[in-house]
Amino acid sequence: MNSAVKTRVTKVPLEFLKNYNSRARNMRGAIVTNLAEDQDLLTQSATFGAMTEATPLDWQIIAAHNRVFANDVAGRVIDHLRLLDGDCGGFAVDRLEHSVQTATRAYRANKSEEYVVCSLLHDIGDTLGSYNHADIAAAVLKPFVSDDHLWMVEKHGIFQGYNFFHHLGLDRDMRDQFLGHRAYDLTVEFCQEFDQPAFDPSYGSMQLSEFIPAVEAVFAEPKNSIYLDEEGQMIGTNS
Repeated sequence: MNSAVKTRVTKVPLEFLKNYNSRARNMRGAIVTNLAEDQDLLTQSATFGAMTEATPLDWQIIAAHNRVFANDVAGRVIDHLRLLDGDCGGFAVDRLEHSVQTATRAYRANKSEEYVVCSLLHDIGDTLGSYNHADIAAAVLKPFVSDDHLWMVEKHGIFQGYNFFHHLGLDRDMRDQFLGHRAYDLTVEFCQEFDQPAFDPSYGSMQLSEFIPAVEAVFAEPKNSIYLDEEGQMIGTNS
């Protein structure tokens, strides 16, 4: 067996590189660096077939590609949110309108950018998590939002149950198991003031496009990840 390993060359779409370069940032936790630093690595692919065979160069290559891919996570999140368009699930409005309407109500109540983005994405897990949609949304948001906002999204399914569980033979006070938690009142507020009234077909919601800058801003800088070093930089980033 030939032990010589050739470096494979891969092509990165030009528009992807342009987007990567134009949105490069220098901030704590930034997921991209200068394109020039990675340009050579982006023409290569790792050579191993099993992780135990990997070299430091392999992981430098992978890290460079990941910085490009991670740079557009906000775009992929919005694309996934759009899958809710047209799916009413028996409600008077489709799931996308509900999401946008919830975010609109939070925005008009002068809630923070992060709160509004959580409001927009709180049901993004509906397509994949029919039995635990709030967990899906929380997993998507976890690296980017505060602990309280994360808890709000993660528990909103239980707290929302106050408004309808009793119609289905469930305990509407299920949320009371969390009494005393510092984000309890925050989550009650979210569900009662913004989530539960956001099924109104006559409400004048904003356009999804109006929220995209906020989503991009929140997803630009991870706060919590095993891939952040002690200084808050993504591992593999050249500072």
